[in-house]
Amino acid sequence: MSHLSTINACKLLLFRRCLQAVLLTVGIQFLLLTIFLLFVNFQLLRPLHWITGTLSLVCSFYTWFASIPLIGAVVLYGVILCQQHLAERSYCASRFRWLVHYGPRKLLFLGAHLLVGCLTAWLYTGYMHTDYRHLWYKCYGQECISAYHVYLLGMGIFAGCYYFDSVHMRQEVEIEFPIVNHCWGEKSRELLYSSLARSLFKSLVPTLAYTLLFWLFGRVVCHRLSHLLAVDLDERLEGFFGVATNGRLLFYGWLLTAQILSNMHLMRSFYSMFLSEEFPLAVTKNRAPFVQEREVTVVAALGLTNVYVVQCLAAKYLYNLVTTGDVAKRAELFQLTEPGNRPANWRSLCDQCLSLLGSFTDELIDSMQKISVLKGSPSSPPLAPISDNVSASLMAERVLTRQYNQMHGIRPMISPGRNALIDRPVDSIRRVPNWCERASMQIEQSLQLLINRVPGIVYLFTEPEGAKTTFLLTHSLTLVYVIQALSQICVLSLKEDQFGVVQTDLPDIIKAMSRLKGELDKLSSVASNLRGPGSSFSVLRGAVRRSLFHICISFGDYIGELIPSGEELHQLQTLLNQE
Repeated sequence: MSHLSTINACKLLLFRRCLQAVLLTVGIQFLLLTIFLLFVNFQLLRPLHWITGTLSLVCSFYTWFASIPLIGAVVLYGVILCQQHLAERSYCASRFRWLVHYGPRKLLFLGAHLLVGCLTAWLYTGYMHTDYRHLWYKCYGQECISAYHVYLLGMGIFAGCYYFDSVHMRQEVEIEFPIVNHCWGEKSRELLYSSLARSLFKSLVPTLAYTLLFWLFGRVVCHRLSHLLAVDLDERLEGFFGVATNGRLLFYGWLLTAQILSNMHLMRSFYSMFLSEEFPLAVTKNRAPFVQEREVTVVAALGLTNVYVVQCLAAKYLYNLVTTGDVAKRAELFQLTEPGNRPANWRSLCDQCLSLLGSFTDELIDSMQKISVLKGSPSSPPLAPISDNVSASLMAERVLTRQYNQMHGIRPMISPGRNALIDRPVDSIRRVPNWCERASMQIEQSLQLLINRVPGIVYLFTEPEGAKTTFLLTHSLTLVYVIQALSQICVLSLKEDQFGVVQTDLPDIIKAMSRLKGELDKLSSVASNLRGPGSSFSVLRGAVRRSLFHICISFGDYIGELIPSGEELHQLQTLLNQE
């Protein structure tokens, strides 16, 4: 299966899961509406009439017809959420690039939040009292704008904006992988109970904040709407006490906000629940000729760097494969394939995992060089400076002599290493710039300082310190699973690897993990100052240390043969002593 076919197959499977999440969220809308009507139409003395009347309202033709706009908004919300889950996680060096890359997507997502909030409020107000049901009503024989209806519609819009700002504004959508796998029915029931109970408390702050805003600007909005619709102004919510003393209106607003917040949280959780389910992958690649491969292998899924969700699912599948008791499935990792009796499965998996590990470490090292605290640790020793007493004429004479000797085959009487400092290029000779170059340099520096003093220029177009390191650590979940899976495979190879295919790669695995551990140890001194990745850094560092410890414990008698004496062996011995 080619790389493009693998991407299409994985995205098709994820799209089916997103479709299941859309159908589930559509069904949840009617359940939430039923719960809302049970609160609004509560009758203590007539419980049977209360329940039957609520169910008849939910199952009526009006409800199904009026729910069409809300269902369309929910489907649009789901499509945008699905696209964000399947999009490539690219790094933006500056805030301006982030605005260009993610700005249109964020605006579209904000519009979906506002649309869902507004249509939810519009649908729910249709089941309330007559004063709350319509945008205008009859007052003193004339048409008047309903301040109650305006308050509730604004509450729905404000709730959608509040959820977007608190959850999706500053971060991308993430998938939470559960520790223990349950069926989707149990997860849905648990999510529904927890979301409804939590939203009742989380909706208090936005309700009070919106009520304060409506007291300040509500009369202006109602006045503009009355002029636009050519109706009279409603004066029932005049002043602070007119808003604060209306208990029924505040109760409806609080209940509506709780429903909208729980609805959006459930939609996000349902997508995360379906997309985090175990991915059907294969360990052995079908190598028969003229046979079309239908299954996606673990190695192919791990190589999809442009689909972050598939990478995480493949890494989690590999981790579950080596930690569970499925010995027959794990045996495919160590078996020899035909033709040639080569460990093709292990060879491809090991190369892919070490490639991911090495590329991540290289990017982490490059990003750490931009952190001011860590700039003092050079990656390579500096070059020796040229002696000041070497003149230009002597250097030119040495260069001509060396060219003459090479032309006539004359070997030098001294080793070339002694003349290394002299046989440098002439470019290192200090050159004094003329007045034109000095003036242009001064003008360039002055313009740069002038531009940097403009408010917002540095904030928008300069890369924040440690931003690339934060991005790498935030998206290191794949490495966490891969590192622990490699460690467990090495430990299990002592009993299950009959052909010894893993032992040949043990030095490379230990060196790659030790290299990453060393860089993470350097980063530990400034990890608390970085914005955001505290938990991700702790999880990654703990996984690396734990994996190295397990390998060193299992191969403790052979560490000296696997790793030659040096700094790496000393680090491993120090790790064993610390643990």
